[in-house]
Amino acid sequence: MYRNSPWNYAIEKKLMTDSKHKTLTGTLAKIAIETDPDAIPESAFAAARKVLLDSLGCGLAGCNAPGVREALNTMQDWGGTPQAGVLFHGDQLPAPNAAFVNSTMIHALDYDDVYIPGVLHITSIIVPTALAVSQQTGASGRDFLAAIIIGIEVAGRLGIPCRDRRRGAQGTGFLPTSVVGGFGAAAAACRLRGLNIEQCVHAMGLNYAQVSGNRQALLDMSLTKRLQPGFAARSAIWSVALAEAGLTGPHRALEGDAGLFRIYQTAAPCTRDDLTAPREQMEIERVSLKRYTSCGACHEQQMAAEEIVATEKLRPEQIERVELYGGGPGGLVGQPFEITENPQVCAQFSVQYCVALALLRGQASIEYVTDEQVLANRDVTELAKSITFTDRLEKIPPPPPLPPDYSEQYVNDFRAVIVHTRDGRRLVRGHFPAEVFAPGNMSMDEVKEKFRQCAAFSGVCSKTEAGRLIQAVEHIAEISNIEASELLQFRAPARTHKKWS
Repeated sequence: MYRNSPWNYAIEKKLMTDSKHKTLTGTLAKIAIETDPDAIPESAFAAARKVLLDSLGCGLAGCNAPGVREALNTMQDWGGTPQAGVLFHGDQLPAPNAAFVNSTMIHALDYDDVYIPGVLHITSIIVPTALAVSQQTGASGRDFLAAIIIGIEVAGRLGIPCRDRRRGAQGTGFLPTSVVGGFGAAAAACRLRGLNIEQCVHAMGLNYAQVSGNRQALLDMSLTKRLQPGFAARSAIWSVALAEAGLTGPHRALEGDAGLFRIYQTAAPCTRDDLTAPREQMEIERVSLKRYTSCGACHEQQMAAEEIVATEKLRPEQIERVELYGGGPGGLVGQPFEITENPQVCAQFSVQYCVALALLRGQASIEYVTDEQVLANRDVTELAKSITFTDRLEKIPPPPPLPPDYSEQYVNDFRAVIVHTRDGRRLVRGHFPAEVFAPGNMSMDEVKEKFRQCAAFSGVCSKTEAGRLIQAVEHIAEISNIEASELLQFRAPARTHKKWS
């Protein structure tokens, strides 16, 4: 338990005895700069290695996904001082641009993590930022991991009160990931660059001036969705560089009259106690990882559909009709399924398509959700268009315990798949979100297997190379300079991925 750990105590003691930085950004800056790496529990470092491997796997699978090559080409055209590497491609770019491209790769397939307490995709911002700045500074592998841990800690501690205060407010149209995540990225970068608390406060204020991101990219099924975490990572690195150069940012970026809470949440600011309350675990240990390349709102019913096929030996020709309970109709993933100019995005954000895919193919594997496959899977499209929603379900199982800081919807919003077969059977399976996205929901062994699947899907990384990359992550804390890591040495073949051609 960490409620009374040296890590929590160190933060609380400093905040109680130092009155110089009593703003909310000052509170977060102190956590970012003054947290002793020796006070970080080993369980947090283990979680950091796990989310790092997951992020790299997602990036490897998405290294040539739609939009990634175009983003990289644009950064190459602009040029600039080579400071950090683009994963798998080998290009050296200015640190903000490298972080932007790496973030886009990691988030491209919507396969990266979900931090449920703050409703954030967080590693796609923190990991690319920490990696780029670590290369700039020659940080050790352990310092790199510590920066990831602290970046997620800051973003998580800010994300929870932001989530609580935007319920029912106009702020729901903003994208929490890119609005909140940049503060954690700025914290990680300030720590790696050795800035002091005052400079970190200015960096967070400068970051606030660039905060952006909204859900319209999702509603219009556009590729912009996969760019928004990259915008946050890029802006955070800009902010830290400008603060280090002496530029000042608003110190009341969070609680001011035009601060983050009033502008983006249309609500009163949180308190310092909200940001410093003791935790049972560090926030990185509460990150949940994805099992499918789709919106997290589809996962419960995707999993249920796979279970029906596996346990009932269901064959496609046996299906008469399919109903979904919970999560729709309407909303982000319950709109009628249509294929527009970005077929992959349309599939990722349609629970009907995801369920149809699982029922007809047995599983919603990564290889089925590409532009080419979505266009080719006409039987999946036909079934997806026929799926309906129902608000009646006779038996709902008792909900699992509610994890700390999870909204009650995660145990009350049971989601199920109901398959009516041609021989008169009614097959039902379902899950609660709190079950599917429990804190630390995947083991390291499961993440390794996910990484291997991502490597195989990429078409540019052999089993042997994948094994070396896994080992590089497992031993990353042992290297004295991140530049020496195998992660930065691997180069994918210089060709267009056949799956996206």
